[in-house]
Amino acid sequence: MNKNNFITLTLLVLIMALATGFSVMARGVTIVDGKDVTKLVTFKKNVKDLVEQRGISLGDSDRLIPGPDTTLRDNMEIVIKRAVPVTITTKDGEKEYLSAADTVGQALEELEIEIGEKDIVDPGLSTAVSRGMGIKVVRVTEEIKVCEREIPFERIVQTTDRMDKGIEKVTQKGYNGKVREEIKIVRHDGEETERAVISSKIIEEPRKEIVALGTRDLLQTSRGAVRFEKAVYMTATAYDATYESTGKRPGDKGYGITRSGTRVRPGVVAVDPGVIPLGTKLYVKSLDGRPDYGFASAEDTGGAIKGNKIDLYYESPEDVRKFGKRKVLVYILD
Repeated sequence: MNKNNFITLTLLVLIMALATGFSVMARGVTIVDGKDVTKLVTFKKNVKDLVEQRGISLGDSDRLIPGPDTTLRDNMEIVIKRAVPVTITTKDGEKEYLSAADTVGQALEELEIEIGEKDIVDPGLSTAVSRGMGIKVVRVTEEIKVCEREIPFERIVQTTDRMDKGIEKVTQKGYNGKVREEIKIVRHDGEETERAVISSKIIEEPRKEIVALGTRDLLQTSRGAVRFEKAVYMTATAYDATYESTGKRPGDKGYGITRSGTRVRPGVVAVDPGVIPLGTKLYVKSLDGRPDYGFASAEDTGGAIKGNKIDLYYESPEDVRKFGKRKVLVYILD
């Protein structure tokens, strides 16, 4: 081989070696940055080096896909995911973040906002993130509370003609029962939104109360049988026309005159008009074996006569002192 041929052969070998090395080291890649798509050939080793070489500015929240340490290979596509503003609302208020996440779930994870199993996220975790999106996170807690409550007893009324009309008597005392319940309480951001009984066990049965209610409406008196509207137990006192009872003396205006404008006399009684209207005819029966006051007319009132109280008029101050205070049964006549 002559010298010229040898030089030519050597050059060919070098050219082929350089071409082979170039083809091995050069990589064709595509950079996608939003709507900007750039195709190029590079000798850089990884994504980070290429981005720096190209002078591409990245924000703290922007993301490279694949990651910056990924080794470049031929025909690789590199996507620059630019972060967009999103507003996240929690019980603590609103806060704006920048996120380059693909979905709401990824954005929350990226921002280190932990989501509990029962928490509510709107829109849902799989929703794609978009610029200006609002994301609401509601913290949901559940509490199981064990408590006891009373079961009200039932009241049964049984009528009887052996008792006067209007009179009630408890023949069996009732009492409340007791139930133990497990209650699930659901709270959204600390505010109770649901309360439901999930289990219930009676630990004490209630007892019914039985009440006898009188229906008898005929009263036997010295004048014969008298029909009445109802009977009422009352506390009775007595009064007369003296200053000690009325605060008035003979000659004073209104002395001896009832609230109805009539003159006091035996058989006149003072009542609370809210209980017994003035003008009502009555019969006052003694309960202690002493003689009944008998037939009466509600014509007067008194400052101390309120509710189920009645004041009976007597002519004699001595009779007033003897009467004192006692229980009576007052019949309101038809």
